[in-house]
Amino acid sequence: MNHLASGFDINPDQDLVVGDVTISPSLNRIAMGDRQRRVEPRIMQVLVLLVRHQGQSVSRDTLLHHCWGGVFVAEDSLNRCIFQLRRALRDVGSVRLRVETIPKFGYALFVDEGAEAEAAPVATPATDGQEAPVFTADTDTAPAAAVLPVGTVPATAEARRLRLALLVAVALLSLAVIVLGVAYWRADRAEPSLAIPVFDVLPLTLEPGMDLFPALSPDGEMAAYAARNSFDDFDIILRGTGPNGRSVSLTNTADHDRMPVWSPRGDAIAFLRSDRDWNCAIYVIAVPVGKERRIGDCVGDQLPNLAWRPDGQAIIFTGVPDATVKMSRLMMMPLEGGQASLLPVPPGGNADDWIPAYSPDGRKLAFARAWPDGKLSIMVVDTRSGKELHRLALDSTSVNFAWSVDGRGLYMTNASRQRRGLWYVDLQTTRWQQVMPGIGQLGRLAVASQRGNMAMEIYRGHADIMEFTSDAHERTLQGSGANEYEPQLSPDGRALAFVSDRTGEPQIWLAEDDRPPRPLTNLPGANMNGLRWSPDGRALLFVAEVAMVSDLYRVTISDEATVRLTHDGHAKNAPVWMQDGRIRIPIRGDTTWDIWLIDPAGAAPVKIDENRDYIDMSTDGSMLLVGNSGGTKLTWTALKGEGGGTLDLPVTLRRRNVVVCPDTIYAARVNLPSAEVVAVDRKTGAERRLGMVARTEGRGQITADCANGSVMMMQFVGQESDLVLLNPVRPE
Repeated sequence: MNHLASGFDINPDQDLVVGDVTISPSLNRIAMGDRQRRVEPRIMQVLVLLVRHQGQSVSRDTLLHHCWGGVFVAEDSLNRCIFQLRRALRDVGSVRLRVETIPKFGYALFVDEGAEAEAAPVATPATDGQEAPVFTADTDTAPAAAVLPVGTVPATAEARRLRLALLVAVALLSLAVIVLGVAYWRADRAEPSLAIPVFDVLPLTLEPGMDLFPALSPDGEMAAYAARNSFDDFDIILRGTGPNGRSVSLTNTADHDRMPVWSPRGDAIAFLRSDRDWNCAIYVIAVPVGKERRIGDCVGDQLPNLAWRPDGQAIIFTGVPDATVKMSRLMMMPLEGGQASLLPVPPGGNADDWIPAYSPDGRKLAFARAWPDGKLSIMVVDTRSGKELHRLALDSTSVNFAWSVDGRGLYMTNASRQRRGLWYVDLQTTRWQQVMPGIGQLGRLAVASQRGNMAMEIYRGHADIMEFTSDAHERTLQGSGANEYEPQLSPDGRALAFVSDRTGEPQIWLAEDDRPPRPLTNLPGANMNGLRWSPDGRALLFVAEVAMVSDLYRVTISDEATVRLTHDGHAKNAPVWMQDGRIRIPIRGDTTWDIWLIDPAGAAPVKIDENRDYIDMSTDGSMLLVGNSGGTKLTWTALKGEGGGTLDLPVTLRRRNVVVCPDTIYAARVNLPSAEVVAVDRKTGAERRLGMVARTEGRGQITADCANGSVMMMQFVGQESDLVLLNPVRPE
């Protein structure tokens, strides 16, 4: 079962007392007396797993498997997690809990015995009158006989000898590290391999609305960003990054002020201003107080990226200087006015260049380049010679990045669907290291060039699944505050499958009767769509795009086992599961969409129809519907008996927004951003309006319960964006 993100049994509402510390998993809190410390959810998962195996060593593989859900992460992620856990225990004043490193294996949690140990049982719930939680053996990592009950410390002579041997091994390893460190220092290497810092993550903004485009002053003490107020325009806000930092409006106009960037000396900010007609200009304002002045117009780009030239005498921006080519180029605008000119960089032909960023010492320039074949690279050039130094290929269509404070590498978000979260890449070795997991959608980021602290956007989208009943009433069916979309009702009408990112990234969830929804899949970095039930309701098909590769998958309901059915990587639309177990699905070829027949048993796929991108089945399984998403007619073939013909749709067909029931067609008439949900009598053509979705997507996928005449559809509620501050901390 993979529906527990942590991978092990725990009652999240039940506090645990371990030694001298109270652990509250539901609050992600560690406390001792009146001293408490909140930790990241991942750190809490590691702590609880160590508590479960208290007094025993837990392998690194076990910790990564259970606490990261099988997602590939760099080993440094676990190292930093253990470091922060030890720091949290120290901060609350614990003297009895120790997290020890087991050389070449993993970690173990020990509770030191003391005078007060007799008074407080170890690892028992803090709530009176409740029994200690019962944990099952981890059969993947150790035999059942080796698992001790929670709260039990090995007391046999053999266990004491093992513990002593481990302590001696730790001491010897520490000595070896010291010796190797001295030898390394004496070697006087020119380019030591530096570890990336550990960061404390703190909220920078918590106001409702959208806080975007973070920028940090060179000393890291001030942050500038764009905030959207109640009048739907953006202003530049200035805020201190300290614990008591206050915010002031640097601009206050009816226009959109965005994309602030600090000057190299930290005495001015450049930003963009766009009016209601999207006429864009570049401005500069002195900080903390000063008069703004207009530097010049944007060149063919409504929202260009900005950067200061290292000498502070010009602004680098992205523009489209050639209206016929329409490719974005890096351009330079003198601060004191004058004609904007192209920045000399290695030629890219018909490539698009954007996101210019200078290294802290000003000797290197990095920028993103999208090549004509659709591939994306980060280009790094020498600012004095213009010579290309590095070219980092990415499997992504968009990226955000900023230089590390030492200029050795780049921090990145959106580097790929397989690298969700915040990552660091060393440009010399091209080694990737994860800094922060992808909880939420991470956006733009900025690094203070002198101090090294970081500011970053975190988005929270919100879309609900709405139900519209036959009597034109509506209610929220799934509304967790996350993105809920792609609803699909099971054949018996008792379960609803949908996609949700409530755990941080999209996964398929299942709501059965009145039970709480649970996730069915655990595909890291996937973008999912096209859900379809098997005829017997025991499994689901879906299309998942991972690292820009799209394939068909199957997940069974009972054991949540996920199987990849295709390996071609071509774009796909929603499939249809036939009664004989085979699957028909539209697949994008080199020039057209075609319908293919997929046999889960492993036979080679067969093309059965051309120039069609839509396929579906009537809910009673009597009709196979094929067509094109831009048309208003569907070709139907009888699946029960003989027959066929054309089904005229009374509403404009947009991909996956029609459900054909025996007597009624349910559809969404999409007129972005809204959609009208209607029911059409198949015999008379009479149309009834069931409701209106104020904001939705273009595809507007719906599902319907033919028995009671209700329709379910996604409704977009809104989106918020806040900024977080990442402060580097010194390791122990």
